[in-house]
Amino acid sequence: MRKVFLMSAAALALVACTSLSPEPPQAIKLLPAHGNTEFELFTHDTRQTFRGDALTVGDSNRATTLNVSSAQLELSWHDSRRAGVDVQFKRPQNLELYRSGAYVFDLQIEQLINGGFDLTRLCDGGCERSVMLGNQVAPLVKQGPHTVALPMSCVVRESDSLLAQAAAPLQLRTSGTGKLTLSDLRIEPSIPNADIVFECPDYQTVSVTPAPLDTYWSKSWWLPRHEQKLKAAKASDPQLVFLGDSITQSWERSGQSVYEQAFAPWPSLNLGFSGDRTENVLWRLNHGEVDNINPELLVLMIGTNNTGHRQDEPAVIARGVEQILTELKQRLPDTKVLMLAIFPRGATADDYARRNNTLANARLRNFADGERVFFADLNSVFLDKNGNLTEEIMPDLLHPNEYGYQLLANELVPLIRKHMDR
Repeated sequence: MRKVFLMSAAALALVACTSLSPEPPQAIKLLPAHGNTEFELFTHDTRQTFRGDALTVGDSNRATTLNVSSAQLELSWHDSRRAGVDVQFKRPQNLELYRSGAYVFDLQIEQLINGGFDLTRLCDGGCERSVMLGNQVAPLVKQGPHTVALPMSCVVRESDSLLAQAAAPLQLRTSGTGKLTLSDLRIEPSIPNADIVFECPDYQTVSVTPAPLDTYWSKSWWLPRHEQKLKAAKASDPQLVFLGDSITQSWERSGQSVYEQAFAPWPSLNLGFSGDRTENVLWRLNHGEVDNINPELLVLMIGTNNTGHRQDEPAVIARGVEQILTELKQRLPDTKVLMLAIFPRGATADDYARRNNTLANARLRNFADGERVFFADLNSVFLDKNGNLTEEIMPDLLHPNEYGYQLLANELVPLIRKHMDR
């Protein structure tokens, strides 16, 4: 006689759910042993696909070399502005199940001299999600191998889709001079135990959190320049102040002769700092750069490095600029502010950084009240009839040359005169 076992509906459902539960995702190996990836070696002006055991680009004075085996990747570079490796998927991969995970690898750094170390996820359409880790890896030099983890959240935003990661899932970007070995490179579905779990800022709040610029290339001059500008402010009584990043600072360089002639009618002070993002300007304001002056007009332009260094979203950039305007209102209540649109960057209108700046500018113009804060978009003077930016005006498609500064001054002087006379 057969025995019949009856199961409740709840029990049947539990068995069904258990049997259909997906297996936990496995780590995705990114070194060649897995066969899913390929590598490109790049410098600031060269890019080559890796197709062997070793690849060197550049001359003997500025050479970058990549060696890859099934177990590890070795990279050495010398006196480089930018050098690194793209780890690329041969076919699109779905990384959604790894959104809460991490990039994990064993890292050994033999040398890092005056150099940077960035990790970046490249996504479609020119998108980049990058985190600067130079300060965090500096203590590892000559300390042997360490297992490190970069949380995926450092290079993935809530709006990012990971369903078809078609570009480079990881880019290693370096500069200066150095040598490192990277092994057991993989993407884990969760953050594992590691010797070091890298930290990264909250991309939603970093633009409004005051901080000094603390990159490897700014350490020698940024704080000294701040101290110099504090002394200059105390020793002068400027009517006109320029506040911003390298485009403003370069009035002292490629734009110097134009500056001296165009703005001679007004005692002026240049508070431009190369590399600054909104949070760096906020730090400077919080540390006294405008506390001892009372200018009639301040010309502000900031935000392009938020786009260039981190690809901050337009709303995030706008929050940073708005906070700067709030600080200026508190510290310089009688000063009018002429806020310039962030300059175009990239050759064409569809360049990712150009589009990001354009969308940020659409938000910035809303901060003008027509009484104390004024907005001016002068970007058309740099573009041809097709909206293209040329190297004859901005050789690096970002910073004006002397001719570009002359074009800018031609537009600025009438505006300055107008607001000075109000």
